Parts: sequence; C-alpha cells; structure tokens
Amino acid sequence: MHMKKNKKTAAAETIDRREFLKLLGYSSLLLSVPLLPGCEDAGVKTPGSVALVKNSDDAYALKRAINLVDGLSFLKPGDSVLLKLALNSSSPFPATTSPFVVSVLTSLLKERGAGEVLVGDKSPSWQDTLNCMKGTGIYDAAVSAGARIVTFEDEDMIAVQPEKATHWPNGFSMPKIFNEVDHIIVLPILRTHEMAGFTMGLKIFVGALPQDDRNAMHGSLQFLERIAEISLGPGNVRLSLLDARRGFNAGGPDSGDLIEPGIMIASTNIAAADAVGLALLKAIGTTPALTAIDVWDHPTIRRGIQVHSPGLSAATLTLLSEGVENIAAIKEQLHV
Repeated sequence: MHMKKNKKTAAAETIDRREFLKLLGYSSLLLSVPLLPGCEDAGVKTPGSVALVKNSDDAYALKRAINLVDGLSFLKPGDSVLLKLALNSSSPFPATTSPFVVSVLTSLLKERGAGEVLVGDKSPSWQDTLNCMKGTGIYDAAVSAGARIVTFEDEDMIAVQPEKATHWPNGFSMPKIFNEVDHIIVLPILRTHEMAGFTMGLKIFVGALPQDDRNAMHGSLQFLERIAEISLGPGNVRLSLLDARRGFNAGGPDSGDLIEPGIMIASTNIAAADAVGLALLKAIGTTPALTAIDVWDHPTIRRGIQVHSPGLSAATLTLLSEGVENIAAIKEQLHV
C-alpha cells in the first residue's frame, strides 16, 4: 500500500511531546442484521470476537462492526456512557480520535436508549485539553450530538491499586468520574508509537493518568507491561472501537507515515482489539521493531491478555470480517 508522510494534515504545528523519553532506551440492543455477501468469516460471537468492517459508507462500517460483536449489549435505558478519547494534541485524525466517530457513536447510543453521554480525556500537561478538543473538531461534534464534555484535569482523582496491576506496586490515580458512569467505550486509532511500538486501546488510558503517574510509567523498566495494566483501573470498559480508516504505520503518535486501511474494528475485548490492530499494521507493513515481533509476543499484548482475558489466544480468537480485502494477511499475522 502506498505510504506518504503526513506533514500537512495538522491544523496546528505538531508539538514534540516526548523528547525526554528518547533518552530512555449475549443479546444486543442493536437490531440483528444477517451477514451480507462479502462477510468472509461469520463464526460464533465470543468474548474474543473482533469485527473488521470496510465499506464506502463509514457510518455503516462503524455500526456494522459494533453489531457483529453485540457491542452495545451492555446498554440499558438511561445508562450513562463515557467515550474515552485519544487526544494527545490538537492535530486532527488520525493523530487523535475522529470527530466523525464521536458524533456517530453518540447519536447511536442516544438512539439505543442511553442517558447521558460524556466525551472526555486529559491531554499532556503541556497541552490544554479543551483547546485540543476544539482544535480537532471533537468539541463541536460532541456537543452537536448531545454529549457532555469532560476534561479530566478538572475532575476529582482517586487512588486505585488493582490486584492484577503488579507492575504498579504503589498503584496509580484515575478520574473519579470513571466510577460514576455506568459504562466506558474507548476510541483509539491505528497508530505506531516511537517508544511503545504502538498505541491503541490499552494505551488510551495513559490519558487518564495525572502527569506524575505518566512520568513514572515512562521511566519504568516495565513500561510496556504498565501500559496494559492501566486499563484495570476502571472496571467498566465495555467496548473498544478502533478507528483504522486511517492511521500511522511508522512514527507516531502525533504524526507519522499515513496509511488508509479504511477499516472499523470493534470488540468487547480491549486486548483482542489491540491484537487485531497490531496484526493489521504488520499485514500492511510497519516499523522494523513491530515487524520482527509476533503479535502475541508483544509485551503489551501479552500482559493485556494476562490481566484481561487469560483464555485469549490464536485458538480462541474469532474474526468477523466484512469487505476487508487483506483479511487473509491479517489472519496470517494472528495465526488463525
């Protein structure tokens, strides 16, 4: 696939965010829709099910991917839902979550009976979160769809120490609002990361940490394992909606080599979604480091599976694909 350097898509100059780091080495509430022609692998929906949908209608692809994994089966009338963004900067999608996804998903949740829908994140300390939301278009998209904006630096923080977060011996802090909403949906993008290798659903909760905890994580020898354990903080993450319509397969997270797979990925299993996202990057072509490591052996994927879904493996992963031309190459990377 053709790759080009994404240098002019940003609405503002990209900020070098981590120079110092370079010194560190179930029935669904959605209507049941029969599989259409071109759905290559239906399978049986399991907790390890991941849907990949490609369609010229992006809204269809988003809704279809969620439907294939019964992704809104958790939702009851009046439930509150927090959409956790990937908002490291004011650079537009695919450096940050797409306003389109925020708008369509908020409307879908409202249609399915959700009560309050919140859209939130905390950008790095050298950024202003609200300005980043406005600069990316997320603010207007969320408000127009009827969501409430939350910036985590303005929210109360609570200390947590999940039992399985063994690489965080002193625990970490997260926004109290995570415990006050009924459900959380994460909205990652398909991106490589200069230090972590890749950044998707598991790493999205770095944006919930106060800066001291972020610094401690980045300075740890168990950096990649710590990433996977942050998502243990909230106990109500229901869905990962990984926007792989566009992404970076080198560089990242704020800018990099632009790719356009055109795919929406959904799973109720945050580790499974990341494994499939990483397989997609490898199938397209990515950094030497990611190319050299097996998907299941990446420390963040491996630890994410250990703490979230110990039974997940190539043997138990179910792929539900529709319209994805390179699904065979993705399966090859996953050994399924």
